[in-house]
Amino acid sequence: MSSSRRARGQRAVAGAVLVTAFFLNQGPDSVVLAGVDPGERYREEREKAMETEIAVAEGKRLGERVTPPLPEVAPEEIKRLKKELLRLPKKRRFRFGGDFDMTYDSNPSNVAAIHHEEGDTTFNLNPSAEVNLSGRRTDLRFEFRESNRYNVKRGRTPGNDTVTQEGRIRFGRKILKKVTLSLNDRLSRASSRVEGIDDGKKITWVNSHRTALSYDYHPKLTLNFEVNYSRTDFPHENFDETTTDSLELDPNLIFKPTKKTQITMSYRKGLARIHTESSNANTHIFRIGYSGKLSAKSSLSADFSWTLQDPNSAQASDSKQYLTNLGYIWQATRKTSIRLSYSNSFQRSLSDSISGGALLKSTTLTSSDTWGLSTRLRPHRKINTEFSFNPSHSHTNTKKTGSDNARSRTFTFPFQMAIDYNLARWVRLRFSYTYRHRIGNERKSDEARSHTWLVSTNVAL
Repeated sequence: MSSSRRARGQRAVAGAVLVTAFFLNQGPDSVVLAGVDPGERYREEREKAMETEIAVAEGKRLGERVTPPLPEVAPEEIKRLKKELLRLPKKRRFRFGGDFDMTYDSNPSNVAAIHHEEGDTTFNLNPSAEVNLSGRRTDLRFEFRESNRYNVKRGRTPGNDTVTQEGRIRFGRKILKKVTLSLNDRLSRASSRVEGIDDGKKITWVNSHRTALSYDYHPKLTLNFEVNYSRTDFPHENFDETTTDSLELDPNLIFKPTKKTQITMSYRKGLARIHTESSNANTHIFRIGYSGKLSAKSSLSADFSWTLQDPNSAQASDSKQYLTNLGYIWQATRKTSIRLSYSNSFQRSLSDSISGGALLKSTTLTSSDTWGLSTRLRPHRKINTEFSFNPSHSHTNTKKTGSDNARSRTFTFPFQMAIDYNLARWVRLRFSYTYRHRIGNERKSDEARSHTWLVSTNVAL
């Protein structure tokens, strides 16, 4: 059957060729328009069509899939595409910006009793700059940021006046097909006014390094390994004894069983060393987290961690902490979202101290619960609003050798409302108000409240 079909196809093609040749060879009466012979042009088009028909027939016979040739693109279409590509925004090599905010707090420490508050105003000016030298396969950025914080009541809270300069280098590159390397170096210098020293300033240098390797073992499984090192130096001799070094090793994995679900597991080991060896300790943190979409408009997140601190000195404490976080987000409408959250923390600490030649042991149990309810509303394309209410409860029970238990209980009720207004693509304004009410064991002495107003401007060029 296949040979007979092939013969019939070849006879049909041959017949078409003979008919075409008969009409093309009618003699010298052919008409030529604009230097183009219609017969010659027709012959070329017909030969291309016959080649396509033969190729398609041959491919069908062999069971192959033949793709017909793509149509030619007109020059006008090419010019239009070039114009669209030229309109695409170019990569910003240099960015400059910053933010300025003014904050008034009626009770900054949130300790003063009601009707005895002393308000204070704080100004913050934070310029920043970034140089982006990234390419197709390499991410390289240089960042600089300065933070200036000033208080109106300078004499009462001198430590709140600080000036901080910070420089960062970010580097990232895929060194192998499935392996990505990233580096992050940070160097900062902070200067604050402190009473009791000669020049009146406390200088703090912080140098930190972060190295991370990411291996895409499977489309659904990613393995990561991070190393973080930080060193804090105080050049002034009054604070040199508190210079510290810390090292953290953090292997973790990210598993995505489905497109809408992600599971994270990690283990972090931290080593903290201080020059005086007064609070040297090793820390172990085990963490597991889950996040996923329940529906098109809702998502759920859960996180549980266990922290174990192993002391290496007598002054350091032996503690265990359990932390649980739950979150639920519901996108009610395109412009409205509601978030519910709950956090629980429980910590048990054991510490030893020597007083009067006797060894004193103390056990501290601390538990806290925090609930959260926030709503985000976007009434206009340039305006975003947020309302949040996050009450919390904390309970502490301390037992020392030879003394009675000391208990304390605290309730805190904070409420916040904020409005963000995008004045332009590079300017954003923010207005917020926060109210806090704290109630302790003693209603008269432990009750405090505060009102905080914030006005800020963010500029990004």
